[in-house]
Amino acid sequence: MSKAKGGSRGRIPASKRSLAPEANGARRLASIEQGDLGEVAFVHKAMSLGFVTAKPYGQNHRYDFIVDGGKNLWRVQVKTCTSVQDDLYKVGIHRSLNGVPVPYTESELDFVAVYIMPKKTWYVLPVREVVGQTYLRFRGPGANHIRDPYAYYREAWHLLREPDGLTFG
Repeated sequence: MSKAKGGSRGRIPASKRSLAPEANGARRLASIEQGDLGEVAFVHKAMSLGFVTAKPYGQNHRYDFIVDGGKNLWRVQVKTCTSVQDDLYKVGIHRSLNGVPVPYTESELDFVAVYIMPKKTWYVLPVREVVGQTYLRFRGPGANHIRDPYAYYREAWHLLREPDGLTFG
């Protein structure tokens, strides 16, 4: 059996391999890669706004970052979404236990930062807004819809500077 010069038997060179399936001409992101990109975007955005961020070692924490808001340290979980359906972005706001979605509790984290990657838009939600929920649906920027319960939290980075994460008055 002869093989082509410079080729290998049945192997695809790394330069020719696809890391993810192609869909509609755009590269789809694997779930882990999507999360990693969302976390990098979070650090970039938070630091550009003057926050100090820290990443805890290990994967056994319910939160991804510790953010220094000036007077407090906040535990922040970052969630990233890339797909839209019926003008809504569905985001999983949970952890998994044996493949079963488990909602976060107030004792596990302080904020959830949701990144709608295609719109480059952030929602910064206090944990009280996500307790007991496993999925939330968000509208993109410019969608001022009467039924958009999270519009107040769009780009609400200021909440991380408040003494208790809330705004008064």
